Amino acid sequence: MTTAITEQLAGRPGGRVRTRRPARGVPGLGTVMVYLILAAMVALNLFPFFWVVLSSVKPTSEIHAKEVTFIPHKLTLDNYRNLFRNMIGFDRYYLNSFLVTVGTVALALLVGSLAAYAFARFDFPGREVLFYVLVFSMFLPGEIALIGRFELFFRFRLVNKLSGLILAYTAGSMALVLFIMRNVFRGIPQDMLDAARIDGAGSWQIFWEIMVPLSKTGLVAAGVLTFMGAWNEFLFALTITWSNAARTLPVGIMMLRDQYQHWEYGMLFATVMLSFLPVMILFIVLQKQFIRGATAGAIKG
Repeated sequence: MTTAITEQLAGRPGGRVRTRRPARGVPGLGTVMVYLILAAMVALNLFPFFWVVLSSVKPTSEIHAKEVTFIPHKLTLDNYRNLFRNMIGFDRYYLNSFLVTVGTVALALLVGSLAAYAFARFDFPGREVLFYVLVFSMFLPGEIALIGRFELFFRFRLVNKLSGLILAYTAGSMALVLFIMRNVFRGIPQDMLDAARIDGAGSWQIFWEIMVPLSKTGLVAAGVLTFMGAWNEFLFALTITWSNAARTLPVGIMMLRDQYQHWEYGMLFATVMLSFLPVMILFIVLQKQFIRGATAGAIKG
């Protein structure tokens, strides 16, 4: 019957066949429930963020008022002014966090990518066992090795130094970078590498001129996750640093309470908001590459 209708339509002037688009059905109850659940989860996750943003521009009197308000009656930047004016060492904490995080990302991507290249493209005894042992280390809480790491860093005179934090954070993020980049590297066709070797390229040249350029999305995903981990780390920084010259921003936020003997909530909200800022900017700028790289690192290999 469909053929007959098509022939009749084809016999019309111009010989054009008109096809009807299938009508969009009404979403079922299951689809509606899924969207409602997702919307509730999004709202649940966004509510604390907007609470911090709006509370950071509330007057102190409104923050401490008995009547709780979500949207401020009056907007003010006094909390940010007081933060920069009164919090001792805040600019130094922020700079330290930036230096430590950038150093950690650069070193972790360099060393982790080289290790991932070896695990992905070279055969050596115990390769698979060693890889899964390193991946398993991602699931171990950092508190387990806290005392041992402190003694090790104390012995090598790396305590209360930014270089000590960079080395510690790099070691802590190596397994994550290795896991992502190994799978990304294994997704690159072997024929391309064989052709490069025929042209005379060595392993080092193949890594820099083929593997790295073709794995930018994976590097972005690993870099963003490493950035977030290093920027927000608190416990180890609190353990091995005790001067403003080496403290990072998460430790500085805690020092805000000790400086005033109680929580100055307006300044606290402003501090937390400023600590969010680099991570938000980074993710907004690199979100497409991050999603592609995370997906490639999760399913390839």
